[in-house]
Amino acid sequence: MRFWTALLCCLLLGTPVLAAGGTPAPAPFEAEVRARLAREPRDTSKALFLFYETRGFLPAWFSYDGALRPQAGEYLAALCEAETEGLWPERYRRVELAEALRQLTLDGEPGDAWVEVELGLTSSFLTYATHLLSGQVSSRGTRWSTKPPGAVVLAAVLEGTLASGDMAVTLRSLSPRNEGFVRLREALARYRALAAAGGWPLVPEGMPLERGMKDPRVVVLRERLRATGDLPPSAEERLLYPGASGVGVTALVGDLVRAAMEAPAPESPKKPVPEDLYDARVEEGVKAFQRRHGLAVDGKVGGETLEALRVPVEERIAQLLVNLERWRWAPREFGTRHVMVNLPAFELEAVEQGQTALRMPVIIGQQEWSTPVMLDEVEYLVLHPTWYVPSQITTEEVLPKLQEDPGAAARMGLTTYDRATGEPVDPATVDWKGLEAGSLPYRFEQDPGSDNPLGRVKFMFPNRFSIYLHDTPNPKLFAEARRAFSHGCIRVSEPAKLADFLLRGHEGWTEESLAAAMAKAGGKQRRVELPEPVPVYLLYWTSFVDAEGRVQFRPDVYRQDAAVRRALAVKPVPAAGESPASCGGVRG
Repeated sequence: MRFWTALLCCLLLGTPVLAAGGTPAPAPFEAEVRARLAREPRDTSKALFLFYETRGFLPAWFSYDGALRPQAGEYLAALCEAETEGLWPERYRRVELAEALRQLTLDGEPGDAWVEVELGLTSSFLTYATHLLSGQVSSRGTRWSTKPPGAVVLAAVLEGTLASGDMAVTLRSLSPRNEGFVRLREALARYRALAAAGGWPLVPEGMPLERGMKDPRVVVLRERLRATGDLPPSAEERLLYPGASGVGVTALVGDLVRAAMEAPAPESPKKPVPEDLYDARVEEGVKAFQRRHGLAVDGKVGGETLEALRVPVEERIAQLLVNLERWRWAPREFGTRHVMVNLPAFELEAVEQGQTALRMPVIIGQQEWSTPVMLDEVEYLVLHPTWYVPSQITTEEVLPKLQEDPGAAARMGLTTYDRATGEPVDPATVDWKGLEAGSLPYRFEQDPGSDNPLGRVKFMFPNRFSIYLHDTPNPKLFAEARRAFSHGCIRVSEPAKLADFLLRGHEGWTEESLAAAMAKAGGKQRRVELPEPVPVYLLYWTSFVDAEGRVQFRPDVYRQDAAVRRALAVKPVPAAGESPASCGGVRG
């Protein structure tokens, strides 16, 4: 809401808007506008009517005699940039509208034909602006942040853009400005360039490859790794050209300086490494590739690595497009201090003043216990928490074990309580086999301790899913590449550091006192309020670009990409005639 309000103020500031009582409009044009509403999508029909009503039903792209205004051509030219945003110019009828404008020019006396083009341009603009602001696919029901802009905002966006004097710049400003979105948009351009150049070869299937092996497939592997910069260049492969820079140039200059100072005796030239040899450089290239794809980093081409190496560039482009769409659903501002978890990356990042203060591995929910996308605020943390066993875990896991053996509760460290009285119950006195899961009159708790599944601390942002962050007594699972093992809550690998980050500014706590409180044996449950709530975002990106500019891909752990891709009708590579190079505008 704050974003839309700010946008509205910026666009209306200094924008001349004609009141309904201004220059009278011919009745036929108002009638055309009203008739058009029945053919407009619901998302844009209200904005279209409000736009013209606010203008007193004065046309925007034409004058009343049918003369074309410059803004029409400027809009169609600006629409060519849709592709760089991960959108498609033809979704906004660019060619159709350009041809209609050309035909009007040829006709000389357009009569009333301009009215349909006028309304077509307005409809196109409103749709394009909606997609730039909040995405092509509705985020309703996805628990992401952004909702489609309302009619008032869209009408103001169009009025402000028409009056801006630079339509392309104004339209560009509607896209997300988050660094993550900008990096991903740049990655899209690079991967499309790769596709235009023929893409990369797919490593043939076969037995696993590792260092020391010679295999014809290694030749293809080298080429594949070079295509995305995973294989570091050898000395022989370094290229120099005027203005070249980077690590390779620095290293070569250093080599030349040392050579000049030491003046070594000439050496016989080294034999080139055979292209089919899986040497140390190839191993390092494979490790770099594995790190970028969230795979186990062992430097070997096994099953999962080979599968990732065989994904064509078009599929990666589609993945980038899906995640650009998700950025349009995300908040425009995350706040100067926040915690973000990227679920497919199994990673938490704590940010302070735009800088990463913490980064750590996390464990998320299993496929059948998926962790939801969520935007909330951490309000307090609990030291030495009691585990109140959720009802679903009770019915699906605890009850079946008790029906087999009432002693299972004790072995699991659980205390049984009567729901009605709150009194503890001896499990041996209950006929568990006679109970139904849906009406269980008992609940279970586990006291604080070394075996408590919540560990020493949990971080609370109360929500209807009962999801929170917490410590764990079993840190071994953090070593796994794919860490979807929980029942939905998020286990953090460095809870003490996260607690210190969240409590920063709390007069009663220091890093040392917090560490001592968490380490205290037999500690009692204790609630600690944060000095102020800290935003927490549980989001879902299967592709992103890290701070070093490396394009990262992650497995679609909850299988959410396919639905977004279908809704977008993704075309990874533009069809003929849709590229910016062939995209021209019509000037008025």
